[in-house]
Amino acid sequence: MPNQSHERLEQRLLKVISKQTRGKGAACLRGFLKVLSWIFGIVVQIRLFLYKHRIIRANTLGCQVISVGNVTVGGTGKTPIVETFARSLQQKGRKVAILSRGYKSRKTPLWEKILKKEKQLPRVVSDGKRLLLNSDLAGDEPYMLASNLPNVVVLVDKDRVKSGKYAIRKFGCDTLVLDDGFQYLKLQQRFDIVLVDYTNPFGYNRVLPRGLLREPKRNLKRAGFIFIT
Repeated sequence: MPNQSHERLEQRLLKVISKQTRGKGAACLRGFLKVLSWIFGIVVQIRLFLYKHRIIRANTLGCQVISVGNVTVGGTGKTPIVETFARSLQQKGRKVAILSRGYKSRKTPLWEKILKKEKQLPRVVSDGKRLLLNSDLAGDEPYMLASNLPNVVVLVDKDRVKSGKYAIRKFGCDTLVLDDGFQYLKLQQRFDIVLVDYTNPFGYNRVLPRGLLREPKRNLKRAGFIFIT
């Protein structure tokens, strides 16, 4: 039920920001969301500035890192592209790990995190030989990737620096593919691939929450390659 309520709320908000819902109430809400978008956009650009000028230090893992992401919320077909790149790299002799944050996977309860003294390790969906987690624990997309790529390591953790180090140390990986990694600035020296949905490429041309952009579209200049999906 909570998921259904959340989805209904998302659909209502989408109708408001796309102007499908009209009236004074919807117009006032769009005005309020516009103010929030202005604030959000400033925060995003400040964060980029801090990383760009090394006020906040990013990490280097000493291996090839490829990020596949987008500039809008919602699906743009990232998973098939991640799968294609990972398979191609693996077939060329690379030891590949896919690093996912595990969207819609089961979260570890707070009490469990507090009680555990040791630092929690990334969840290993696949060790490159066999599936180790089901879709509830891994998340639908990491599970699908692990199922389709039997020779590729698939890890789930919000901290992609931690999971990247683990992939290198535990499995000897020399190539990391970040699923949904364009906004993940903690890892530097990587190649960014960005997917753009041709039906609504720039999310109503406004950043969240007035539009669907995660960051201003001018930031696409960070990308090394752009796919239209």
